[in-house]
Amino acid sequence: MNCLFFKIFKSEVVILIIACLFYEAGFSQNDDGVRLIKLDEAIQLGIQNNNQLKIAKTDVAIANENLSQSQIAKTPVIGLNMGYNYIGNPKIFEGFYEKNTTIDYYNQQGSASVFASMPLYYGGAINNQIDKQQLIANMQESVAKMTETEIKQTITTQFFTLEKLYKQIEVTKQNIVNTDLRIKQLNSRVANGQNLKSDLLRTELQKSNFEVAVFRSSNSIELISNYLDILTGLPTNTKLKPVLDGILIPKKEVSLDESLNDAYQNRYEIKRSEINVKIAESSLDITKSGFKPFVNANLLFNTQYPAQWPNYTDNILNYWVAGVSLSWDISSFYNLKHRVSADKQQIDKSNVALAVTKDQINQDVKGAYIRFMESVRNIVTFKKDVDLALSNYKIVKSRYDNDFAVISDIVDAELQLNEAKISLNNANVDAIIQYYSLQYAMGKL
Repeated sequence: MNCLFFKIFKSEVVILIIACLFYEAGFSQNDDGVRLIKLDEAIQLGIQNNNQLKIAKTDVAIANENLSQSQIAKTPVIGLNMGYNYIGNPKIFEGFYEKNTTIDYYNQQGSASVFASMPLYYGGAINNQIDKQQLIANMQESVAKMTETEIKQTITTQFFTLEKLYKQIEVTKQNIVNTDLRIKQLNSRVANGQNLKSDLLRTELQKSNFEVAVFRSSNSIELISNYLDILTGLPTNTKLKPVLDGILIPKKEVSLDESLNDAYQNRYEIKRSEINVKIAESSLDITKSGFKPFVNANLLFNTQYPAQWPNYTDNILNYWVAGVSLSWDISSFYNLKHRVSADKQQIDKSNVALAVTKDQINQDVKGAYIRFMESVRNIVTFKKDVDLALSNYKIVKSRYDNDFAVISDIVDAELQLNEAKISLNNANVDAIIQYYSLQYAMGKL
């Protein structure tokens, strides 16, 4: 049964594409300043120019720089200290400033030292911090991919919605042409007394309603085109018209189970939630490293003038020092217990959030799958409606031409045919939209 739906869907989409190509040739001649655009081109422009995606990519670059910065913690710290002082000759006072003696002192004093320190063991804090920053970088990359996928989905939906509106205008304009012909006929028939004036007024009202529908659809085209301009980075107020060349058509039957499996493997929301769990676990490891001692290797070279050890001498004193230092915050065993507990609760929370994400994706995939199958069924139904409405219109028109039906009958028949044509067009385009929505839900867009 599903295979039959897909075959019907393929044939109807091909018919839709051929019809739109013929329509494009006639309609584009009447629309100056319209830019023709393909779906692939619109998506590529969105990836290149969309500001939200640019922000997400900048966040990725920042996260990678922070990762490189965290890796520097493994390298030695090297420093240089230098100093110079001029010391005036000191005076020694006896009593309460009664008598003083000036001391001949070294007026020039200078020192310099070069030191280096390298972490040997920090309880795993440095490596855990690097791992955490790597996870954050992976998170930002996942966010960028999610943003790109969302932009693709939005562009795709708006692209086909735009095509739907153009097709509605085409069908409605053709009805306006037919109504104009009927108004000309009615003017003659009313003048000859064959029809009532009310018949002419009703037909003119029908034409007015068609014109209002075209006006509304044209305004919607302007709004959606402007939205697509923003998404793709095109100049604002560029009126766009879709070209359906190269539209993807499903070539094989898709099952719900396969769709769910693909979604669990491909959706970036799941990958992001999994990274959140790992980040929470990394935070716990960093906290636990506070229970362990820190060990550093130290090296120092110092020079000073005048030498002050053991006594002042008019010489330069140089010495170097190498050693290992250890520091251990014993109070961490009771100071960090609440932070450890909070980190464990954060891990539990991240795992629950992962389960919620999977449930949401399950719902998204199932909803997209059902809507897609529904849209395929609708094509069959609306195609039958068009055939029935067309048959009814031919019968009513034949009766009207032979004076066996009133004008209200043929007006109603035309309205039914017009609505059936628009519904069929909408069903064809909706099937394509739902197909891409299913691809998005599966993480394949």
